[in-house]
Amino acid sequence: MKLSKLYCNIESFKNITFNLKGINVVYADVRTKLEEHKNSHDLGKTKLADLIDFLLLKGVDQKKHFLFKLKDQHKQSIFKSYIFYLEIALNDGRFLTIRRSVDANSKISMIVDNQRSEGYIAPTKWDFEDVPLDRAKLILGEYLNLDFFFNKPYDYRKALSYSLRTPPDDYKDVYQLGKFSNGKHIHWKPFIFDLLGFDGGLLVKKYSNDGEREEIAKFIEALKNEYSIKIEDRDDYVAQVQLVESNAKDIEQKIDKFNFYQQDRELIRKGIDEIEGAIGEYNSLSYNLNYEIERLESSIKNNFAFNINKVSKVFSESNIFFPDQLKYDFQSLIEFNKKLTTERNKLIRSTLKLKRKELDNVNTKLEELNSKKESLLSFIQDTDTFKRFKQYQKELVKIEGRIFLIKEKIKQIDIIINKEKEDKVLLDEIQDTVTKLKAVYQSTEDNNKYSDIRTKFALFYKKIMDEDARMSWNINGNDNVDFPPPKVHEKQGEKLVTAKDEGNTYKKMLCVAFDLAILTSYNHESYYRFVYHDDVLSQQDAGVKHRLLLLIRTLTASYDLQYILSVIKSDLPTDEQDKLVYFSDDEVVLRLHDKDETGMLFGFEF
Repeated sequence: MKLSKLYCNIESFKNITFNLKGINVVYADVRTKLEEHKNSHDLGKTKLADLIDFLLLKGVDQKKHFLFKLKDQHKQSIFKSYIFYLEIALNDGRFLTIRRSVDANSKISMIVDNQRSEGYIAPTKWDFEDVPLDRAKLILGEYLNLDFFFNKPYDYRKALSYSLRTPPDDYKDVYQLGKFSNGKHIHWKPFIFDLLGFDGGLLVKKYSNDGEREEIAKFIEALKNEYSIKIEDRDDYVAQVQLVESNAKDIEQKIDKFNFYQQDRELIRKGIDEIEGAIGEYNSLSYNLNYEIERLESSIKNNFAFNINKVSKVFSESNIFFPDQLKYDFQSLIEFNKKLTTERNKLIRSTLKLKRKELDNVNTKLEELNSKKESLLSFIQDTDTFKRFKQYQKELVKIEGRIFLIKEKIKQIDIIINKEKEDKVLLDEIQDTVTKLKAVYQSTEDNNKYSDIRTKFALFYKKIMDEDARMSWNINGNDNVDFPPPKVHEKQGEKLVTAKDEGNTYKKMLCVAFDLAILTSYNHESYYRFVYHDDVLSQQDAGVKHRLLLLIRTLTASYDLQYILSVIKSDLPTDEQDKLVYFSDDEVVLRLHDKDETGMLFGFEF
């Protein structure tokens, strides 16, 4: 994959047509002294790399990216109306154009053509129009069809930054780019391991397992601190639970001995009122029964009284004749009344018996009610008993709470034990992974891809710097893979000096040699065919510049590569007469200058 064209819908933007082979120079003619100009990069040569990255579907932080963070007086991005187009050459010979605007930067359009486009006229029809960013990445990845990423857990963008190096962060380390500087090793080391021809999956598994073990350790430590527990105290906690539960049963028994009709005092008062009402009703019933019994008893005492002789005497004294027949009738009446009285008295006695029995029942009920009333009144008045009951209740609540806390500690200890089992499984997996890594480490000479990359790296660095350099990796004390900076040597008699790899200019050339080694080693596969090295000639001596450019021309011709570099006039190499050596017009694809704003990439200063 190479860069073909970059253009914009805004006329002031400097459209670019890249050379598909050889050198592409972004040349900046900076005449103003640097101390008088705030930054030569304001011309746009570094922002060009950012713009290419943007068009190759980088997810952007709008608070940091230059296309979004610069605002006009209306508090909008000054690039709000900009629409950019990037045409790329696919490895299968076709050309793909990507459209991405600033205003709707998450909507991507793409079209594929068999030929390179003419001029800078944007397509009017699209194979894919306004596709969401993530979906667009998948589509672009399928068209790029880079062999390296087949069955890999990352996409084409993982390697892109090694083809778009910008100062200062991307030249600080050969392997760890600026975007990875604050990230976890799992985000870049497995990729580099893969790129060097090894199995990056081993590193992913090792880092993942290490991460899980770290999370388990933090989790266990948090539980231990929160609950103040130790695993070795588990059985002691069980003993505590059993002892406390025994004490709880004792208190429960004491509480059960309190024979309360109600445990709520208001309910007890209500019960007393109800009892008093019932007592009143039974007292009334008792009074009525006593009255009726007394009346019946009085009635039964009144016998029938009628003396026939006294009646006869009265008749005689009155000189009234008292006939025998009448006397007989009276006598009969008396006998009848005596019989009637006898039957009445039998009935009264039967009624008295029932009334007395009913009265006995009423009196018994009254005794029960009064006894119950006295009991309830006694409970209310017996404050010591109530306090004792409440105290038992409080103790029981405390004991139940203690039981809960101890059981919770046991539960958390069991969780810790299970987590430690998980940790043991992870540790076993890590040991297996480390064993495999060490086996790989003991046979690096058998890895053809790795051997090819570092052989070319050493060769390219030698051609550029005329010094020896070698790259390697190792397994550190934590059984993780490290990629130390390549070792650089210069001969001073028989002594090897290994200090120059510390300088920034040397680090930059190490990065250049590494990127070229990767591109040439993967050249027989479908892979990137371009690299953009921004400010690569800065602070290099003339010999390094000449040797670098010679190497680039050789490699781009031999491997069909596209090399893009940005350079300011003061960094151009000089010839034997100390005159600047300029690039040809064909090689310069973009000219920038600081005479006025028209010389800037976007046609204005911002």
